[in-house]
Amino acid sequence: MLRFATSVLLFLSAVVAPSLSAEELVTCSGIVPMRYRDDKISITDFGGVGDGRTLNTKAFREAIYRIEHLRRRGGTLLYIPPGVYLTESFNLTSHMTLYLARGAVIKATEVFQYSN
Repeated sequence: MLRFATSVLLFLSAVVAPSLSAEELVTCSGIVPMRYRDDKISITDFGGVGDGRTLNTKAFREAIYRIEHLRRRGGTLLYIPPGVYLTESFNLTSHMTLYLARGAVIKATEVFQYSN
């Protein structure tokens, strides 16, 4: 679970005011500037539900699998709308931005209900 939390923290981007320029966008860690991605998909496109009860592991894994295999030039942004998304661990991939909207929470669980 620590590896999952560390991975998420490294890739989360800060929620920023729309008036900021591209040079002012930084990740929540403040280390790496946020990279703009032309291609965007939402976790809801893969069945993600932010009700705090539904297990969203399958949605996260399918969305990230899609991003990994699309190999879009410039990468892809995975948008997580407001809500609480319960999930088991999942792996991130290169050339993606995991973007949590204001009010979006990814909550880890160790209850294993989904298998690959």
